[in-house]
Amino acid sequence: MFVIFNMHGMKEASNNLRIIWFIIHTALLYIAYLLCFDEGFLLISDKFEINFSSGNFCRKNCLFSFGAIMYVRMNITNFYLLKRKMKIEELFGVIIACAAYQLGFMLLGGWQSEPLILIDVLGILLFFIGSYINTYSEIQRKRYKDDPNNKGKLFTLGLFQYARHINYFGDICWVSGWAIITHNIWAGIMPIMLTLGFIFFFIPILSNYLEKNYGDEYQDWAKNTKKLIPFIY
Repeated sequence: MFVIFNMHGMKEASNNLRIIWFIIHTALLYIAYLLCFDEGFLLISDKFEINFSSGNFCRKNCLFSFGAIMYVRMNITNFYLLKRKMKIEELFGVIIACAAYQLGFMLLGGWQSEPLILIDVLGILLFFIGSYINTYSEIQRKRYKDDPNNKGKLFTLGLFQYARHINYFGDICWVSGWAIITHNIWAGIMPIMLTLGFIFFFIPILSNYLEKNYGDEYQDWAKNTKKLIPFIY
C-alpha cells in the first residue's frame, strides 16, 4: 500500500505505462474530490453509513490538498525523474498505492466532524517536510547523475549524506502526516506497513544492488551513514 520509486535500472523509451498511470491517478484524484465536495456523489454515505456532508470543511480541504500535492509530485517523478523501465506489475502496485492514499485517507477522514487541532499542525508539517525530502532528494540525485563527469559514481551528497535512503524517510513522513489528518486510528496502518516494507524488503534489495555495483564506495558510505532515519537508524 505504498509507492516506491527505485531510480536504478534499465532506461525506457516508451511512456505507455506512465500515461496509463497518469490517467488512472487523475481519475482517483477526481473521485476523491467528488467524495469531499459533490453532494450528488455522496450516495456512498448511505451504503457505508458515513456522512461525508458533516465532515469538517477544513479537514476535507486539507485531505484533498494533500492528494493534489501528491498527484503533482508523483507526476514529476513519473515523467521527469523515473527513467528506468517500468514493468506492468509495478504499474499495478503504484495504482493500488495511489488508490489507498487518495481514496483510503479520504474515506477514513473525510467524514470526521472535529475541527483541526494542534496534532493536525504536526500532520501538516510532517506531510510538507516529507514531500520536500522525498522529491528534492530525487531531484538532487538526478542532477548529479545527468552530469557526464559523474558517470559510474555513487551519489552520496545532498540530502543523501544524512541517510542512505533519505527519500524513503521522506515517504514515511508525508504518509504519516496524511494519516494524522484523518483523525482515524486505522489510518496508522499505512505508515506502519510502509516503514516495515522499507526496512525488511526494499532497503535490503536496494542495498544489495548498490553494494554489487559500487563495491568499496558503497561500503564506505554505509559505515558512516544511517540507513533510513538521519542520525538514528
